[in-house]
Amino acid sequence: MKDLVKIIQQESYNYRDPITELVECLYVNFDFDGVQIMLGKCDQVLANDFFLAGFHDEFIENARLFSFETFCRIHQCITIKMIAEKLNMTNDEAEKWIVDLIRNARLDAKIDSKLGHVVFGAQAISPYQQIIEKTKNLTDRASAISTSIDKKIKSVETVGNWQKTTSITE
Repeated sequence: MKDLVKIIQQESYNYRDPITELVECLYVNFDFDGVQIMLGKCDQVLANDFFLAGFHDEFIENARLFSFETFCRIHQCITIKMIAEKLNMTNDEAEKWIVDLIRNARLDAKIDSKLGHVVFGAQAISPYQQIIEKTKNLTDRASAISTSIDKKIKSVETVGNWQKTTSITE
């Protein structure tokens, strides 16, 4: 996801659509009001796009989930009404959706029905997961460095051979 966000940032001046703007609002600007607007626009785009129409429900569900997860990382206690507004849902739909997330163990949270709040548990990242995240691109980086060094060596050898042949012919 980090690579996708970098590419979207780099190419945002070149290409923009509601889907890329949704990712930019969510992961670059952390603009949850913009995410809400873009989610509505994405809903329209996906419903009318011949190739993406089959992924409409799955996309909207995952976009809501990513938006919700990002919002939860920032806040520890949120009202169900606010969640419903941010995800373009009714209060009842939002509460059912959160209950399903808790049931499926995708969310560490508790619902306070009296106050209408969702209270989130601490989300500690295991050391194992931290190591995986930090070393994920290590092989690609090492390969790129190796390729770069090989190119430099070949260019130096080529220049050296050229200088030897020119000095012999003179």
